[in-house]
Amino acid sequence: MNNPLLLILFWVLASCGMPVSNFQDKSVSVLSAEKTEWSGGRAGVKGIIYTVKLKAKKDIIIKSLLAEGSKIPFSQNTSGNIIVVQGNLQYKNNNDANIEDLPSGAPVENARNKADLKESWVEYTLKSSGKSYKISIPKFVLVET
Repeated sequence: MNNPLLLILFWVLASCGMPVSNFQDKSVSVLSAEKTEWSGGRAGVKGIIYTVKLKAKKDIIIKSLLAEGSKIPFSQNTSGNIIVVQGNLQYKNNNDANIEDLPSGAPVENARNKADLKESWVEYTLKSSGKSYKISIPKFVLVET
């Protein structure tokens, strides 16, 4: 039952309402995905730096970074066909006290959700077409400083 009309109908219905193509277009691949936890010298000042290295066969523009369920502000550096996307997520301070009044080294509740296995991806567009794509990041590897 290889009906071409059914195939076309399925393709049209499957693509309706999807502004971004699912995952990748095969011109971009993930080389590495790392995360480094950091903490400041004061209680409640800490976060995670996410670093994603991509290899691109075409010219692309990075639009957004979603890391472990959080949309992350990012910067990018390009060298040849290697693109390094780096974003910093600072934890929120849940203490009611003024940060200036907190003693250094005071324990602070981790504001991040324990479910770190949420969705992660990089959204990009091809410069030639402007079409948006997402490439999935299956897991971030924790790197010690």
